[in-house]
Amino acid sequence: YPDLFAATPITRCKLQMLRTVPQPAGWSLGPALCAGLTLTHYDSFKSCPGLSALRERVRTEFPFHVKHGVHVLLAETAGSALTIGDSHHFGLTVEPFDREDLNAAIMGYLRTFAHAPSLEIAERWHGIYPKMTEGSSEFVATPAPGVTVVNGLGGAGMSLSFGLAEEVVSRLY
Repeated sequence: YPDLFAATPITRCKLQMLRTVPQPAGWSLGPALCAGLTLTHYDSFKSCPGLSALRERVRTEFPFHVKHGVHVLLAETAGSALTIGDSHHFGLTVEPFDREDLNAAIMGYLRTFAHAPSLEIAERWHGIYPKMTEGSSEFVATPAPGVTVVNGLGGAGMSLSFGLAEEVVSRLY
């Protein structure tokens, strides 16, 4: 349904992420970590009183990060490796090649707020997901009888997908 998508306020987002080698036995990160760049990235923090001052500071101190949608999250896997992310580039087409300067920016910022026994990178990857551009959390359409299109969950697909699937299916049956 290319015509349907052409008329939809949806775009693609490419993100780059990294994962370290497993950390030594006995060491644990504990809860996932993030810092100031993440606070400026997610709308969930928009009601924080100091956010506008933080945004201005981030624009001044980290212009490269802002331009490339870099904010940094750190989480431990079940195998004790650390997953580190990420950057965000939006557009209907995305570059197939990853950028090492983005990985360096991610790792450089990570080192300003987190320490681990080893930040040796074992894996690098990128993901591409659909994102609504007008602020909605999803796109649902019925372009033909018996056809339902669901898309545009953005970076919240793991959080929203099961609830949205239940809602969409309950409308159909």
